[in-house]
Amino acid sequence: MGNEKHLEFIGQLKVLETENDKVYRVRIKALNSATNRNNWRYINLEQHLQEFRDIPILTAYVGGGAIVGDGHNYNMRRDPKTGEEYPSFTAPDAERIVGWVPKDAEIRIENEDGVDWVVVDAGIWAWYSRELVDKIARQGSMEVSIETLVFDEYMDGDVAVETNYSVLGITILGNGVSPAVAGAKIQTLAELSELRNNMAEAVLKAASFIGEEAEPEPAGVEDPEIEPKNNSEKGAKSNMNYYSRKQLAELGAKFPQYTVLAAVSDENCIRVCLMAADGATSTYTMESENDTIVPEKIKKVNAQAQFCFGADCNVDVDVCEMTDALSASLIRSNTELDQTRKDLEAANATIKAMQEAETKRRINAAKETARNTLDKQNANREEKYSDEFLSTINADIEAGMYTERMNSENEWIGAAEVETRVLAECARQQAAIDEKLAKSKESTFVLDKFNNAKGKEPDGIGGLLSRMGKK
Repeated sequence: MGNEKHLEFIGQLKVLETENDKVYRVRIKALNSATNRNNWRYINLEQHLQEFRDIPILTAYVGGGAIVGDGHNYNMRRDPKTGEEYPSFTAPDAERIVGWVPKDAEIRIENEDGVDWVVVDAGIWAWYSRELVDKIARQGSMEVSIETLVFDEYMDGDVAVETNYSVLGITILGNGVSPAVAGAKIQTLAELSELRNNMAEAVLKAASFIGEEAEPEPAGVEDPEIEPKNNSEKGAKSNMNYYSRKQLAELGAKFPQYTVLAAVSDENCIRVCLMAADGATSTYTMESENDTIVPEKIKKVNAQAQFCFGADCNVDVDVCEMTDALSASLIRSNTELDQTRKDLEAANATIKAMQEAETKRRINAAKETARNTLDKQNANREEKYSDEFLSTINADIEAGMYTERMNSENEWIGAAEVETRVLAECARQQAAIDEKLAKSKESTFVLDKFNNAKGKEPDGIGGLLSRMGKK
């Protein structure tokens, strides 16, 4: 995998004429050249027009199809044989392919209010996507997210300018839904190729519908977002409203000790499905979202997970049987984590103590080196070097000036640098002594020259009178 990154861009889908009952034609404003809300800007649009051919159009359904359109819904799974992670679209609310941009689609650049847009004409498989088609027809347009794989970019201030990219697909979003990939992962070009190969057969079959006679609509298909019709089947709930992920997150604040798995509402109440930290499942019924939660009203239930062995055999398993295994594993992991934290704290304490001891040793060694170096220089001298400068050097040692001094081989050289500094100070004092001695010798030499010029004369007063020319 390279350094490419996966990005999403919000565009818009509008309705064209219906070609037949099986292919619903739409026009998509896919990508533009302006800086978007994520501080990305795509350039070189003209060079990337071919990237929009032969790619899938996807959407997700939530709540058993009650909500049409959601986000980029898929989960990352790991292949037990190879250990490789891959995107899985098998969950009930995962994205599914509902249309495609044909290889011969009309793709061009249109300028709108000074902004260049990539505009794509595409098709949705209407017979298989009745609810989606009805929603687009009612609203007239829906937001879409263009997923791109970016290979090259540069920064213009805080804006990432995308110069080289590949288009993966187009997702039709739910109302008010922002792009969010579950288990975010940068996709490789191999994954893109696999995605296109997997959809090739479906594309060819859907393309063969164009020009054929329309098939009758399947009976009993209703739009869950339109006011439901009466349903006389015993126990059926025809007006249930499934909560979106955002609504579940807001509702979860009322149940801090639980995870809100799902919630549905009708004209009478709100039914909430809960799971505790230990995996136990419960239900709670509210009259409205403004209710004060009464813990005593939370009822434990034995939620069931269904294993399907085929058309004739389904096996129900208590969810607690599944979560107990996960809980046991989590407990073991937490116990190991706690022990690891304790071991890390002990190791850090040991390292800190060793560092403090080593710092103290280095300070003492540097001070000792300073004193020993000066004493060695004064050992055979009548006129000793002054040790006043040692107080300045010792203050610098205490302040840590030499504590972390290391050479290229990570060896401590602080003491050696202190020795060099002491020798330099001794040399400075020696220079001052030599200068003083030189001046003293120069005065003596002048007097001797004066005496020698007069010849050998008597000492004392007589000699002085003689030198003055008096007998």
